[in-house]
Amino acid sequence: MPAELPTPYVEALDQLQQPSTIPLSALSDDEVLTIAHEIVQTICDTKEEWSTAGDWTLHEAQLYKLGGSAAALSKSSSKLVVASFVLDYVRTFIEALEYQRQQAKQLDGKKETTTAKTPQLLTAQKQCNVGGEKITVYGPVNVSATLPNNTFEVWVSHSDTKDEEDKDNLHTTTTTASDNDKKIAVVLGAGNQSMLTIIDILDNTLRHRRPVLVKHHPLRPWLIHPYAIMLAPLIKRGYFRQCLDVGIEVTKTLLCHPLVNHVHITGSFSTAKSVMDVLQKAHPNLSNTQVSSMVTSELGCATPQIMDDGVYTEAELTHAARMIACGKKTNGGSNCLSPQVVVLSKHWEQKGYFRKVLLEELKRQPTTPCYYPGSLERKKIQMENCRQFGSKCIEINDSTSVSEETVISSEDQVVVVECGTPGEEGYNSQPLLLEAFGPLLAIVELDGQKDDDNFLVNAIVPFLNNKENIYGSLSCSVFTPKSKGTYEERDTLQNFLATLNYGTVAVNQMNLFGYTCSTKGGIWGGHVLEKLGQSGNGNIGDLFGIVAKNTAKCVVYGPPLETKPMLDNANPPPPIVFDVLVEFICSDSILKGMARASILVFGRMLYGALSYMPVIGSRFVQQ
Repeated sequence: MPAELPTPYVEALDQLQQPSTIPLSALSDDEVLTIAHEIVQTICDTKEEWSTAGDWTLHEAQLYKLGGSAAALSKSSSKLVVASFVLDYVRTFIEALEYQRQQAKQLDGKKETTTAKTPQLLTAQKQCNVGGEKITVYGPVNVSATLPNNTFEVWVSHSDTKDEEDKDNLHTTTTTASDNDKKIAVVLGAGNQSMLTIIDILDNTLRHRRPVLVKHHPLRPWLIHPYAIMLAPLIKRGYFRQCLDVGIEVTKTLLCHPLVNHVHITGSFSTAKSVMDVLQKAHPNLSNTQVSSMVTSELGCATPQIMDDGVYTEAELTHAARMIACGKKTNGGSNCLSPQVVVLSKHWEQKGYFRKVLLEELKRQPTTPCYYPGSLERKKIQMENCRQFGSKCIEINDSTSVSEETVISSEDQVVVVECGTPGEEGYNSQPLLLEAFGPLLAIVELDGQKDDDNFLVNAIVPFLNNKENIYGSLSCSVFTPKSKGTYEERDTLQNFLATLNYGTVAVNQMNLFGYTCSTKGGIWGGHVLEKLGQSGNGNIGDLFGIVAKNTAKCVVYGPPLETKPMLDNANPPPPIVFDVLVEFICSDSILKGMARASILVFGRMLYGALSYMPVIGSRFVQQ
């Protein structure tokens, strides 16, 4: 017998199908823009409320098993991450829809009283033929105002044959009212980051115009409190509701409900497959393709970190290793974009020195507890298999904790596995074929020709594009030295970027910034040509409608490798820096942001001064 839906689920479904509610898909662009503007205003006006609602940042720090200064840093950075991602997404959505609305009115011969500026991503575009492919490159544009000298592009390939109907709908962001107007999308909340689920909600409600019921992940039930405040404009109109997790069987019943016609998942491949199986049984009259079209997903990847062949300076090697180590040790390695496989040339003369620098960086950067369920068990199984296989496993056991109050064990430390070279005796492919989602890092050497300037194209591309060699296609990073020339003048680098089938490729930068770009007009998701669906189906972003159903990727460019990386877990900024940035982000002008930041800093200084006064300070702190 299938489980019955609890009362909160039934009530949420009823509230999303009230007869008086105008279907979200039937709203005009002006009405959707009103909602988007209200979301921005609500987040800015209620910053104090949503940032403390339900003590969610405290619960998140406790989930991460952090104490002391690490917990304080986590609480401040979490507010910044959620605010910046959400506001960037909605503000970009507003910019895109206002421009598209103006273009549509001009085609109809109507005059606008105000003129929407052409978005920078659409202005900076070029046509090129790279690696035999016709590609439109949109950009480059800045990743963020807080990330100088970091840009991104969206590469859209037109080599694939598309139906004329698809081509006509490249810039379409709305749907017409139909029998599906009262259908809803279920968003299954992510377990590893607090901003992922709210972006998934916005992507479905604003971009795809589907009312959403979110089922929160059991690890993050407290997100129900800040989301209720931040998304109040959607809630009051009947386009968004949320429920807590009460078990797998209830979730299955929810997915089978006749009102549900779309599901979005941020999670694992096994979860996505289970969802597909449930929907197939609930809709036996639909084909596999039709059921697949009901599901979008952002899944995992054995994320490659590619070292281009060439001559690096000591600073370049150190900075590349620092970015890999930082990405690996952030969140205990429990991120879908966490570095997992370092790919080197077997003939690279600096490979031995780079290994030394990488191990030093893994030791230098502090360790956080690996909190995510199942991560340490996977690491243990992988280590046992690798040792039985004869692979060398290097345990980084002398890395310190992220704070004195945070307890770590040897199990939380990163293990580096030497996999060898494909095709040679002793090669171990197992660490490449499963997503670790924890503190494990593999190193593999490819046997390209010595002194081959086309190492990236001739060795890296065929190896990584073949999913029998490595898992997933979500994102990767490639590091290349200044000695090989600038990005633009290197045809081999451009050919590599064109032919590598990953959703995001970061050049001399951490691949995590690919997700940031999805809130600014880029895309985030597995590559379309990766047919196994290991990294998911569909994408987040594409707010300007430039990708649609074409093959595309996001390319992120960092500054030259001699530039010191902005992120370093060993030297994080103090919490007040994050708090000041939140004040700026949640302000509609620079002057207002400066005023709010000044009040914050003055208040902290006053609090600190009073806390040192013997009598007044003790009373002040107690209050």
